[in-house]
This record gives sequence, structure tokens and C-alpha cells, in this order.
Amino acid sequence: MTNKTSQTSKFLSYILRHQPEAIGLTLNPDGWVNIDTLIKQANLHGKTLNREIIGEIVQTSDKM
Repeated sequence: MTNKTSQTSKFLSYILRHQPEAIGLTLNPDGWVNIDTLIKQANLHGKTLNREIIGEIVQTSDKM
């Protein structure tokens, strides 16, 4: 995982686990959010995110 990918992974963990409202997200009652909504809101808040980046993070994660 590159440094940039690692930073993005930490950003996603923070947003999805602790502060979704920081980028205007609302998780559903089960804690999920539509991936396209996540990408859109992250990009609107200055964090470059797309499906390819998310895929790389998921594939290289040692947390699974």
C-alpha cells in the first residue's frame, strides 16, 4: 500500500466509523452508505476518491 493509499484508507476508516457527517454522509441503520454517494461527498470535500482507489484499498488491506 502506497503512502497516499494508506492516507486514503485512514480517511475512509475515520469517515465510515466515526464522523460520516464530516463530509455530509448519513449511514443507514445498518451502518452502510452507497459507494457512489461516498465517492461524491469525499470529492466535494477535497479528497480524491473513486472505485479504483477503494478497490485497491480493499485488496491490499491486512485488516480482513
